[in-house]
Amino acid sequence: MSDEEIFSEGDDFEKLLNSFINTKLDDEEEENDDSADATAKYSPEAQAENEEADKLFEQELTSTFNEARTVIQDEESKPELKSEESELAQAFINYQTSINKLCTDRNMQTPLWNFVIEDLYPNYKPSVGVVLANDLVSGWTLLCNLFPDNVGKFSVNSSDEEFLNFAETLRDQDLQLAVISYVEILIDMESCELTYQAKLLKYQEKHIKKIMYEEYLARKERQNKFIEALKTKDFPIDAERLVSNYFRVAQKDIDGAYKALTTNPAIFAPIDFKKIKPRFFGLVKVTPKDGIRVNLEIGNFMKKLKV
Repeated sequence: MSDEEIFSEGDDFEKLLNSFINTKLDDEEEENDDSADATAKYSPEAQAENEEADKLFEQELTSTFNEARTVIQDEESKPELKSEESELAQAFINYQTSINKLCTDRNMQTPLWNFVIEDLYPNYKPSVGVVLANDLVSGWTLLCNLFPDNVGKFSVNSSDEEFLNFAETLRDQDLQLAVISYVEILIDMESCELTYQAKLLKYQEKHIKKIMYEEYLARKERQNKFIEALKTKDFPIDAERLVSNYFRVAQKDIDGAYKALTTNPAIFAPIDFKKIKPRFFGLVKVTPKDGIRVNLEIGNFMKKLKV
């Protein structure tokens, strides 16, 4: 959000400033009107004092506006958790708070929590899930030690519904909240993990497509270099067709394609006999042997070509 959107210095600021000063002056007038020296406020000395006071008020109000602008900008720039991360954060806070309360009420030392909410910014990651899972297990172990007759006998392999049903049987509200939060954390962690995996797959797909596209561009660039090199020699063959067919076959059999390109390039595109120049000023007509000769010349050229 820009400064103009937070506070318009040419509009909202001036209006509020004028309103602030006018209100102060109105208050002073009401107070002074009740005195016998009401006209004294119009004296040069009083006006000078009022002007000095106005400057002080303006400075004070400007400072207040700058502070407010900074606070709003900080709030706007702070990233917000996604819905899955937000629910997970709240579940952990409930879990942590309830267990800490249970320990405090029994004069016990509260657990050392390694997970912090800030770890969820900007999004959930499996490494964060490992830390959170360790805290979750540590908290549940403590509950089992505190309440061996109920929590200690309850199986952690129970279903979510069984956990919630078990929580309803507990009379201690803090313990009940801890059990419910335990289940919520498991559910929210699974949701965050699925979202993360979906994002990861999407990223991998985009990355693969990017690599494929870059390889395609690189191959097209090499093809164009081959084509331009062939055209400079003015060989009697369709350069685009020859190179295009070669690269297509090379994708399946690069060694075989290269061998054919350098020994018999006419496989990829036929020799155009009409473009073979007759020898001896046209006295000797073009024969199939000329096609063989040109084919070998193209193959030797491609073998020496470096692009």
